[in-house]
Amino acid sequence: MKLRSFARGATVVANVLAIAACGNRDVGTEAGSAELVVVVNTPIAHAGAVAIHGPAASTMHVTATDTLRGLTAGEYLARADDASASDSLVSPVLNGVMSDSAVLLAADETRSITGTYTIRGGSGALWVGKWGTVNLAEGFTSPQLAAAGVVAAADTVGSAAAVSTSSGTAFDSAGNLWVTDYINQEIHKFTPAQLASGASVPAVTISTQKEPWGIAFDTHGNLWVSFYNGNYVLRYAAGDVAAWSGPLTDPAPALSIATPIGPLGLAFDAQGNLWVAGFDVPQSYEIDAAQLGGSGSIVPTDSLTSAYLEHGSALAFDRAGNLWEGTELGYIVSYTPAQLSAASHGEPSFAQLTPSYAIDGLAFDNSGNLWSATEGQDVAMYSPAQQESGDFSSPARTLTASSGERTFGLAFNTHDSALPIASTLVAASRTSGAGRVLRVLAANRAAPPVLHPADGSRPGNVLRR
Repeated sequence: MKLRSFARGATVVANVLAIAACGNRDVGTEAGSAELVVVVNTPIAHAGAVAIHGPAASTMHVTATDTLRGLTAGEYLARADDASASDSLVSPVLNGVMSDSAVLLAADETRSITGTYTIRGGSGALWVGKWGTVNLAEGFTSPQLAAAGVVAAADTVGSAAAVSTSSGTAFDSAGNLWVTDYINQEIHKFTPAQLASGASVPAVTISTQKEPWGIAFDTHGNLWVSFYNGNYVLRYAAGDVAAWSGPLTDPAPALSIATPIGPLGLAFDAQGNLWVAGFDVPQSYEIDAAQLGGSGSIVPTDSLTSAYLEHGSALAFDRAGNLWEGTELGYIVSYTPAQLSAASHGEPSFAQLTPSYAIDGLAFDNSGNLWSATEGQDVAMYSPAQQESGDFSSPARTLTASSGERTFGLAFNTHDSALPIASTLVAASRTSGAGRVLRVLAANRAAPPVLHPADGSRPGNVLRR
């Protein structure tokens, strides 16, 4: 995978005491004469996070090559923590390796240690699930997303002659890509190394004996999958998921949620509540976070109901806590946080038909752009300005996959760590533009178009007039 450079500095992933590197400096907890040269090799400027633990329980982080002076004699432990380099669209993660894990310093001695960083395989890209015979999923880098146009994927996985129907994509915290294959009734896992190499054989393949669509991870590492024909969402325990290897058949879930709406898209909000888009019924279920930690079988606690949610398929939250839903009829719909928390949710604050697309995947990048899979070869982007004005009549930018396959699930590896929301971040407010949005909606809303399903059983076979 080609290494890419980015303009902005890094933020350390680990939540520990960080002392920014700034050239030669005295850092000893008491007067000392030893020195430690910390060399940081990284393909992205200031995107390292070498942690140095001293004999007096002190911890320092070095983000660029530096000499630590005034150290007391003793043993210094070194660890190359993961780091995330900021980018306007999608932030790559870097993994580091130390030349030595421990250095024993004597008085007046100078020693050196080196941390070498590489971009984690497949990170810094938007991954798109594909329906066709070329690839199971394809990755597009931040520069490709910025340029748009007709683009050949930078990374691919799952190349095979058999038809694949990748409906959902999600990343776990270790950077593994998980893909649901709807028609073939399988769930696949690709490791970061496999994403970088373009592997065709996944590290895990689960034969589900039923049709999986939506896929998501919660903050505890539990895997959630929606099964359309089964009308339920299953939770697989984090410990079980981590132990999976090779081919499996229907692992035992830890929790089952009855969702008799033809469940497709899944998304978690900032409070840990799970939202489920319904295809067969114009509803989106909410399951309260308090219910999600148990076992057995539970039922949803709340729901959104609107004609604009008919054939719902994709869900995503933005930084401000707005819930966005895409439908296979081509609508993009949104509810504000106030609506979601109210006893009566009402009609969505935003609902507009995209003229050319069916929406089967939604994801936000670092700049607040909303990307959507379209069931065609396009991935369409809608800017924050469009979200503010309410005009989704045409995308602000379109990426067209050169393979020509149909696009479905979307997942950033890795997206803004603040998503779905963070109160410390300033997001483009839709509240101030509510009047404009509602006026645009009044002008653009129309009754949902009539469906002409091919066989009535599979979401992917629904056609729009």
